[in-house]
Amino acid sequence: MPATAANAMQLEGARGSGWWLPSWASRRIAAGVTDRETPPALLIQQLPPSTQSVSAEQVHGAGIAIIEQAAHAERVIPGCDALMTSMAGVALLIRTADCLPIFFAEPARGIIGLAHAGWRGLTQHLPARMVGAFRHAYQVPAEALEVAIGPAIRACCYDVGLEFESRFPGFVQPEEGRRRCDLIGAAVAQLQQAGVRASRIVDVERCTACEPSQWFSLRREGPATGRLTSLIALRP
Repeated sequence: MPATAANAMQLEGARGSGWWLPSWASRRIAAGVTDRETPPALLIQQLPPSTQSVSAEQVHGAGIAIIEQAAHAERVIPGCDALMTSMAGVALLIRTADCLPIFFAEPARGIIGLAHAGWRGLTQHLPARMVGAFRHAYQVPAEALEVAIGPAIRACCYDVGLEFESRFPGFVQPEEGRRRCDLIGAAVAQLQQAGVRASRIVDVERCTACEPSQWFSLRREGPATGRLTSLIALRP
């Protein structure tokens, strides 16, 4: 079932300086996203100076890269849409403009992940695959994970064709001759089916297409639009 307002988490920050997920901050995890006015470098500069960054190539698939060597830092990892690490001082980055940035954390042990999930990645069950990767790579059970879904296009603005009814059964709603797809609801359902507790899934409830002054949106502005940078890091 989709995340509800009861477990929503507000982003905290200021326009032009980046927006942060505050609930993990006290446990040395930094997770945030740029807005239209924030250059990615400014977000990274708010972390310790020694922080290195690594990005996913983003091929609209379900590939996951595990970052456990310093040699991987400061580069783009090819062929993947998601990243995981237990290394302190490494920032994981993805870029979106309607797709879902999904943040993962096991705060007690300090293990983090970040996924770029568009509709193609969701049809390949990327959120559930991330849960499985935490279990296989780090022996983290699903019930120990905390997950947050950042700004993304929501059902209010995501009109789709008939073919989406078979891709996302139960998450496409006909309305006045249109079909609207709830990608956030589909992602939450996959996470819960994989064993993540509903109380540990939070949704910032920000629609990239609804808020043109704040977020970039491919659906609203076309391919030339900018990209939002999402980041998660373990502070040293």
